Amino acid sequence: MNWFIVKMIFQIVNQDKNSFQFDEQLRLIDAINEELALEMAYQLGQMEQEELTSRNEQTLKWKFIAVTELSHIGEIAHGKEIHYQISEPEESHSYLEMIQLKATNLKQKKHLF
Repeated sequence: MNWFIVKMIFQIVNQDKNSFQFDEQLRLIDAINEELALEMAYQLGQMEQEELTSRNEQTLKWKFIAVTELSHIGEIAHGKEIHYQISEPEESHSYLEMIQLKATNLKQKKHLF
């Protein structure tokens, strides 16, 4: 298998709001090459467009916009890196506190450690 990761962008259209919302999704695609992976991602985006009615009768539409990123990740194996982000916060102490808080909340939510 030859895996790719793609970023797909959807616009969330809410007729009752004037604000704009966008949904950025990372998806795995199994394809023989980049061209096919990109084509498959666009097809998936078209198929995933949907219209929902919320509890308060608002109509929400997920409109597929584009695929903006495509990365080859090859074979999938336990622990394989699929994404990274380097941060340079102005206040590293605050950043580390936020990270520890998020980690603690996740552990408590999942009853880990």
